[in-house]
Order: sequence, then structure tokens, then C-alpha cells
Amino acid sequence: MTSATLQCSATDLQRRLRSGELTSVQLVGDFLDQISAHNHNGMRLNALISVLDRSRALETAKRLDDERAQGKTRSPLHGIPVIIKDCIVTAPDLGMPTTVGSHIFSKQTATRNAPVVEQLLENGLIIIGKGNMTEFLGLKSDNTPIGWSAVGGQTLSAHRIPGLDEKDQPTCGGSSSGPATGIVAGFSPLGIGTETSGSVVYPASCCGLYGMKLTPGSAPTEGVFKLSNSFDGLGVLGRTPKDLALLTQIIFDKDRRELFGPQTLASVLDGSSWRDLSIGIVEPTWGVPYALDKWSGQDVKSAYEAVPTRLKGHGAKVEYPLSVPDGTALKCGEDSLITAAYAEFPKRVEEFISNFEENAHLKCLADVIRWNEENPDALPEPYTTQTELIRSRDSGMSEGRHEEVCNELRRLVLEGDMGRLMNDKSLDVVLAPSDSTLVSYSACAGWPIATVPLGRMERNGQPFGLFVLARENREDVLLKFMHLFEGTFAQVGLPVEPLKAGAR
Repeated sequence: MTSATLQCSATDLQRRLRSGELTSVQLVGDFLDQISAHNHNGMRLNALISVLDRSRALETAKRLDDERAQGKTRSPLHGIPVIIKDCIVTAPDLGMPTTVGSHIFSKQTATRNAPVVEQLLENGLIIIGKGNMTEFLGLKSDNTPIGWSAVGGQTLSAHRIPGLDEKDQPTCGGSSSGPATGIVAGFSPLGIGTETSGSVVYPASCCGLYGMKLTPGSAPTEGVFKLSNSFDGLGVLGRTPKDLALLTQIIFDKDRRELFGPQTLASVLDGSSWRDLSIGIVEPTWGVPYALDKWSGQDVKSAYEAVPTRLKGHGAKVEYPLSVPDGTALKCGEDSLITAAYAEFPKRVEEFISNFEENAHLKCLADVIRWNEENPDALPEPYTTQTELIRSRDSGMSEGRHEEVCNELRRLVLEGDMGRLMNDKSLDVVLAPSDSTLVSYSACAGWPIATVPLGRMERNGQPFGLFVLARENREDVLLKFMHLFEGTFAQVGLPVEPLKAGAR
């Protein structure tokens, strides 16, 4: 397989599988070779915590090839590999533990697959590996780096440049770091992540990919480690909007699939026109932490400011600049999305533990904290604290207050400036920089959010993009926007190092 093929979309690979130009056995073998070359060797990307055993992977691929030869394909992604974030439970027969990046869970034995895993397997996808992640979804400590876990180490960007000072190297984002890096490095064309507030769309943007967090509750999250039921949802990552549409269709629960009737999400892309969309766009530094000065850099700012003009030129209705408070304004007294999630997290940990065989020493968050204190591997230098786990354990927020906060945060979006402007101006989507607090609006309201790649920074090749917010259950609108964007704007370049001829 050539390096170009390793960067093919899932849709293109499926076309080649249908034509007989390629088999799933060949496909899986070559992706496994690329993983072997650059996961813990070569560039040492640390994108995958565990990898499907080669013999098991090839046996599965052969079975799916045989089904295809007999005229049976389970879905439009039959025989295609996917990486799932290592917070999604997989049964022992897949041979890949579920660690959440933590040593305590790496030693547990799951009793089942998460429902979303079953949906992937039933539709003929091959789970080729489990992606590294920010340990405990970033809720371990206030000094845990994005993309680092005690089990998986530090996930690195596939866009890194040899010889560049470490502090200037491109980053991969998180917490769904591994699926994002794995796709862009040529380990798999597709990824499944999870998001509370930014954990899918941020790494997708940092890696130059398309990504989308689905409306919470639209895809099953049983057997998935999460901070909260109030804000968390599954997300999809890939190289093209059509790939995302196909993968979303598969992981949607039955009720969401039935909303579309006989129409598929991929089919809604056909015949899309900019004239059908009304778009609000905030200013380029809106909601961006002051430390992220790239959005005031001339190359990034110019690329962003060109977007409204180009969209108008193609017939879209554009409101620019859209004036709304940034996501830090979403508060209920002294409480926020973060304090509400921290209060809920201990219950979610207990639910997650129930997916594993009985362990008398692992029942709750306090047990996790105690185990970490007693096992040096859990708190290696220099990341020797677990401040956020302790903060969550000691939250003290009552259930009544938690409900009040969540309801108020949702009301602030729906009835506040964002909801009012979207209604008054009939906006389908709102665009913002891909480091911005637009993700807070998504999380608080339970709305889906996506990212599209816009460019790469001149100084180090770091990809950047746009966040795209739509109303609840309007993944179809996000996909239409992404599809049109893909056809209008130049695509972000591929990384060089992991795809060099002869690199494997």
C-alpha cells in the first residue's frame, strides 16, 4: 500500500474494496504495518494504547472479505478499520483492555462490549486499536498534559517537524488524542471519541481533520467512561464529511436513525447549496484564551477573516461579526459546566466500574484515588498529583443544586443571546475559532458541534480550523455545512514524516 492509500478516506477505500482492487486483508495488514512503524517506533506517536492482534485482525478481515465475495456487505463501512478511544469498554475476546489511560483499569477484566462497540462490529467495521487519551478524560490532575496518560504516555502530533524546538512543535489536542493522531498518521481512516466540552472537535482540529460531537443521548454511551450524563456524548473523526456521515449513521441509536426514515445521513449531502444555509460568524479572537495568541497572528487571522467573504460569494447568508458573550459567561452563580460535571463524576465512575468483573478493592472513585496513592506507576514523575479526582470526590454539590445548575446553563443558551440571535436571524450554524469556548455552548445546551480544517500556521505547520455549532439533533445541518466547506476551501496538507516513502 502506498502512503497515499494510507491517507485515503473510508469512502474511497470502500470503493476500492467493492471494485476488487483491494481486500480488507490487505488493508488491515498495511495499517498494522504503519502502526508498527510509528506508534512506539519511528516517530513514537503513542497514538494507540492497544492494537488488535495481527492474526485476529487478519482473520476478521478475511471473514469480511468472504462475506463480500458472497454478495453480503453489512454496511457502507464493511471491512473498514476504526480506532476507538480507550474509554469505551471492549470485551476480553477482542484482546484489548479498557484502561482510560489509567493503570488501575488496565488490570480489570470487562464483562461485555459497550453497545456502540457491538454496533460497529455488527456493521462490519474492524476495531484495529484503542486510542490513547488524556488520562481520566483530563480529570486526573491540574498538571496532566493534554494527550498524556500513565498507560499510554504522551500522544504526539503526526505533524511534528524534525529539528524544531519542542516548545514550538505542533500539538495533537485532546482528550481524544489517539484517534485523531492515529487517523492523520495513517493508522486507520476513522475514529470514535468522546466529548464533554471540546474533546473530539479540538483534537480533530489540531490534526487537520473533520470531527463532530453528536447530540448527547443520540448514540449509546453505556459502557463508556464519561464525566457526566448531562454534557457528554460520542463523537466521530475522519478525513471527509461523508466518512463522518456514514460512521454517525452506524453509531446512532435506533430512534435517531428512524428520524431520517429511508434517507441516510450521507444522502442529505447530495444537492447541498450554500444558498440553503444562514451562518453566523464571531470575530477571530472570540472566546479564545489569551495564551493562544495564534488567532491574532496575521496568517491565521487572515485565513479566518476570508471565510465570511467567501461564503457570501457562494450565496450563503452570513452575519459577521456576530456579537454574543463567549462561553465563560455560562454560569449559575458560582457554579459552571465544570463544577456540575465534577459533582456528577463519582456516580459515573461507579457506573463504569460495573462493566468489569467484581473487584472488592474497586467500587468507587475513592478506591481509584487510594489505589493511585499506593502504586507509584499510577503517579510517575513529574505527574505525581491527582488534584482533580480529589476535587471531584469532595465536590459536595447536592443533587438538587446539580439539577438547578444544569437547567440554568441550558436556559442561558436557549433563551440567552446565542439562542435568541439564532432564532431572530434564522441562523442554521454559528462559526468560531477552533480553540474557542463555543464548545461550552454545545455542552451546556446539549447541541452537536463540529470542526472543519481551515489552514496551517506558517511558523510550525500546526493545523487550525473552525468550530461549527448547530441546534439539538441537527447533525444533518452540520454535515451539509462540512460537505460544502470541503468543496469550497483548500484542504489542509498531510503530515510528511509518518508517510515518507520507505519510512516503514
